[in-house]
Amino acid sequence: MSDRDSQSAGDAEEHDVLNEALGGVDEALAGRLTHDQQDRLDKTKIQINMENERYLQAHPEIKDMIGVFVHQVLEYKPDDILRFAGDFFTRPDLYACVKKKSEEVRKN
Repeated sequence: MSDRDSQSAGDAEEHDVLNEALGGVDEALAGRLTHDQQDRLDKTKIQINMENERYLQAHPEIKDMIGVFVHQVLEYKPDDILRFAGDFFTRPDLYACVKKKSEEVRKN
């Protein structure tokens, strides 16, 4: 048996194993969701989005903190944004900084 023949035999065996594992499902359909699965996925996505929105509304400081961060990135234009972000979000005066900048923005 040549290498090509043994490779073809191996591919056929792999196909049979895959087909059996999928419960006889056609490979073309194996990557698709059923209608019920898609419906559950869509409902789960909506639920997660709603939970996230409620959380963000309950914590307006998140929007303020991100706004201050973006403002400072644009102001200082750091070469290493990841290091800048690490320094920004771990600074000891983060609370005071965000509060001060947020109040300044609200006044204007």
